[in-house]
Amino acid sequence: MKAIVLAAGRGERLRPITNQIPKPLISIDNKTLLERNIESLYLSGIREIVVNSSWLAKQLEVFLSTINYPNLKIIYLYEGERPLGTAGAIFNAIDYLKDDYFWVVNSDILTNYSFKRIKTNNKQKAHLILVPNPDHNSEGDFGLMDGIVCNHSDQMYTFSGISLLSPEMFEKQDKKTESLATILRDFVEKDIVTGDIFYGEWLDIGTLERLNKAKNKIEISNSNER
Repeated sequence: MKAIVLAAGRGERLRPITNQIPKPLISIDNKTLLERNIESLYLSGIREIVVNSSWLAKQLEVFLSTINYPNLKIIYLYEGERPLGTAGAIFNAIDYLKDDYFWVVNSDILTNYSFKRIKTNNKQKAHLILVPNPDHNSEGDFGLMDGIVCNHSDQMYTFSGISLLSPEMFEKQDKKTESLATILRDFVEKDIVTGDIFYGEWLDIGTLERLNKAKNKIEISNSNER
């Protein structure tokens, strides 16, 4: 099984930090967000990972050249000065991912999710990992009924930025579509997307406030381990 880590965004809400470094290279406890996610994928058995880039791409390229895990293949894809969007990134990488279901992971999340192999079938085109709604997304994104993801429900959950996708989802799509969310919602409407709720560690590092929250959480965790 393979994975793509989405790492091309500009990180506008994390300025001024992201004026100097790309968001995936922000460090928490001396380890970048990007390396944390690559490490998690690797420890779960993933041995081929695509990483896309755009903003301050040279820094990402240099950083990736320093990662040296046994038998891990990292494919670096530069998208140009303008990022292709979350869907465009997958279209751009589909030749590397098309053999089987593949993981898609946002590079700006901090999580201890284990990327275990999930049972799939021919009807199922995606599996979404949902989490309880954080304060910044109190209304949620998707519902879940009997393991099937729905766009509307009395109980909504937040999309974690982690998904297992079938390459078939991209075969007849308009490659100009930039948002993965648009494609996901179309397939969710057809009742062919499954999901489950993850109650473990998960933080979206999308703003300076959430970055500081993540740093404080790691510091407290480290103190408790001493």
